[in-house]
Amino acid sequence: MNHLLLELANMRQTYRKMLNLYWITIVLTVALEYCIHQMEGKPGEAGLLGTLLLQAVGLAAITGITEMLYRYRKVQSDDLMIITGILYASSIIYVNPTIGIVPAIYIFPILTSVLSFNKKRILAAFSLTLVCFAVMYAVTPELRASMQPIHVIGTLFLYVGTTIISLNISVSGIELLNNLRIATEAKQELLVKNVIMDKLSKMDALTDLYNHKTFHEYLEKLVEQHERNHLALQLAILDIDNFKKINDTYGHWVGDIVLQRVANIIKETVTPNDFVVRYGGEEFAVIFTEKTIEQALRITEQIRQKLSVTIHPELDSQAVTISIGLHEYVRGEGKEALFKGADASLYSAKRTGKNKTVVQSRRGNDPKGV
Repeated sequence: MNHLLLELANMRQTYRKMLNLYWITIVLTVALEYCIHQMEGKPGEAGLLGTLLLQAVGLAAITGITEMLYRYRKVQSDDLMIITGILYASSIIYVNPTIGIVPAIYIFPILTSVLSFNKKRILAAFSLTLVCFAVMYAVTPELRASMQPIHVIGTLFLYVGTTIISLNISVSGIELLNNLRIATEAKQELLVKNVIMDKLSKMDALTDLYNHKTFHEYLEKLVEQHERNHLALQLAILDIDNFKKINDTYGHWVGDIVLQRVANIIKETVTPNDFVVRYGGEEFAVIFTEKTIEQALRITEQIRQKLSVTIHPELDSQAVTISIGLHEYVRGEGKEALFKGADASLYSAKRTGKNKTVVQSRRGNDPKGV
């Protein structure tokens, strides 16, 4: 039986319900047996109450052992539950041997075995039932006297029929669970594929940063939040200085390594609330949230300074520098104005010597270099 079937067969909730049913059965059995004896006109039968009390104590002891194993030892045994059912049925038959239909109670352990979804266990419960019925029939004269041969044959047919039905239920349950497992696995596989495809559509394969498309989608949402909630928002555009020369001199594969290192340094420096993207080529962008312009500037400067001292063995142990344009969002100016402000600051950084951060003022016409 596969893992899913084992989980179902051993579910704590199902096992708990079966134990509760056994406890309830003790009370119902004793009460019903007493009523039956009263209806038969034997209210004063000697020893009846004592017998019923002894039966109740015995059944409680059997159920109590199963309960303790389950509660304190976490034992959930289908075999133990079937044996408990056999003992229940046998005690009821022993106390009420003159009731002709009472051997039918042996179908209870057979039905209990269905919960295992195991054909061998169902057949074992059937075999045990036959053996116990034969023993009870042999050692209880009152039972033999109350059962005609036709009753014995009918009882055996009842056991066989119950077993066949139980086997069919088990087979149908196994097929159903297998189909459920296949459908669940297919759904999980599809979900994983969708997650992977969604990530691939949003991420840059080389740097594992968000890509150009995702940047604009996210920036637009943040601008909307700023307009509604006055969310602090700054945009920095970063461009590796003289990157074309790196590609031309050392090859594009070296350029790719440099891009990856730059991306890692940016990711390591920003905070979890910031959004880092590879905008395209050698350009990166960082969207800062929940920060003042001074805090955003401090982080961009940390990025620039880390890169300026990072040695690249592939570049003959040289470092690369980066120019940064930083702009703070002004309420009502829109996404395009924010981007143009940061881009203008970057252009100013490039034009005035590179390897620097330029901050665009709120008025948008007074870039300041750092």
